[in-house]
Amino acid sequence: MVARMSQSHPSRRLLFYVEQNYSFDILRPLQAEARRRKHEVRWLVVGEASRKLLNPGEQAITSISAAITYGPDAVFAPSDRIPGFIPGLKVQVFHGINEDKRGEPIPERGLFDLYCTQSPAQAAMLLPLQAKRGYFQVVDTGWIKLDAILEHRDATIHYTRPQILYASTFTPSLSSAKALLPEIKRLSQKPNWQWLVTLHPKMDPAIVAQYQSLENDNLKFFGTDKVIELLHRADIMVSDNSSILQEFLLLNKPVITFRNRAPHPCMINITATDQMEAAIAQALNPDEQLRKAVASYGPAITPHLDGQSSGRVLDATEKMLGECWKNTKPANIWRNFKMRRQLNYYKFW
Repeated sequence: MVARMSQSHPSRRLLFYVEQNYSFDILRPLQAEARRRKHEVRWLVVGEASRKLLNPGEQAITSISAAITYGPDAVFAPSDRIPGFIPGLKVQVFHGINEDKRGEPIPERGLFDLYCTQSPAQAAMLLPLQAKRGYFQVVDTGWIKLDAILEHRDATIHYTRPQILYASTFTPSLSSAKALLPEIKRLSQKPNWQWLVTLHPKMDPAIVAQYQSLENDNLKFFGTDKVIELLHRADIMVSDNSSILQEFLLLNKPVITFRNRAPHPCMINITATDQMEAAIAQALNPDEQLRKAVASYGPAITPHLDGQSSGRVLDATEKMLGECWKNTKPANIWRNFKMRRQLNYYKFW
């Protein structure tokens, strides 16, 4: 397919592909910039994501057939897959900063035409494959969700006690959710702190239910659609290997990690549950060494802290469309068939 093109940067039809609820917060800064540039934006919400989380004025496309009829110039996805049978340039914008938390390279499966990376280090993982395979491009734009995180403004609210955000990844070997449950339950009986709990949407439902059952005056459970608000509300975070801890550190706040696979000096890493209470005290009263380590972390992982990443993503997309982009990706017959089956879409015309 050859994209529509013009020398005057025309209004484009953009489609946001959403499989998880956390994708809404990631893509909204891109939507704001796209609207500023007079582009059309539609949301295709599938899988475990809920259309109820769309804001007033955000327009949903309700079926795969309608998405194909819409004929997007570009389709953006925070997930690592996207249906090849929807037209348009496929753009990967990533769902977290810590994409290599398992120590593995970024997967490149022939599904995207453009990778908009968060840092030069992340781009370096894909650039050798770009040179070798030739059907996609890599542009280091910065992560679009950071535009919203860094620009978020809440009405000033003063809480009477420290706010502790607990967030965990879902992978059992990397998650602290099961191990920390008894200790968080014990500590949440104390009125010293207010606990704010949110878990990855792919977390074991049984574990989610256990945390929800802990709710009391000292602990509240939140969905992933409230993450940006919680990042700003919390004074400290308790986590493990989740990418959300990077987002929190970028706000210059201390993080306690439980058995992090590669702890940094900016983290208070604990390896036993009985170390939690002392770690909380340390995080709430950080020494100069910890404060400096936290402050230096953000620029060390991404240089793009100016709140302008969405603009760079759209610039990279427009440049590729303007260069007469052609879809030369592999057919990916098996992966696209699996997506057709999951999306219950079998039309081939």
